[in-house]
Amino acid sequence: MPSGKYVYIYTDGGPEKWAFVVVKDKKIIHEKSGTFGICASTSNDDTESEGILRAIQYAGGHPGNYILTTDSQAIIAKINGNIANVTKNPNIRGIQTLLKEFKENPAPVSFSIKWEKRLSNEFMKRADALCR
Repeated sequence: MPSGKYVYIYTDGGPEKWAFVVVKDKKIIHEKSGTFGICASTSNDDTESEGILRAIQYAGGHPGNYILTTDSQAIIAKINGNIANVTKNPNIRGIQTLLKEFKENPAPVSFSIKWEKRLSNEFMKRADALCR
């Protein structure tokens, strides 16, 4: 559960939509959602990763220690390089690049990414609702 030391970001993706919710001290301080695009080949991985990419970009402009939460184990595996073929999802490479930059450069932003069961708390539910 969120505490004052960390800023939590909850992300989600749904049919053609992505979203993220930023939480500090158990309160939503920012949220954003958008349409990924209408395309027959758009997958849930595309929208999930778009939400994560947008959340990381947001955090880059707001110093803090972030814990980013997603309900997609597949996306986490791709980000960590545990799935070889990520060429179909360019967002993964963008996410990997941003995370690498945060690690290599002394910056006021730190990140960890974790999995949490879908709809497991009010903030995951809010991110899910923004994707509808």
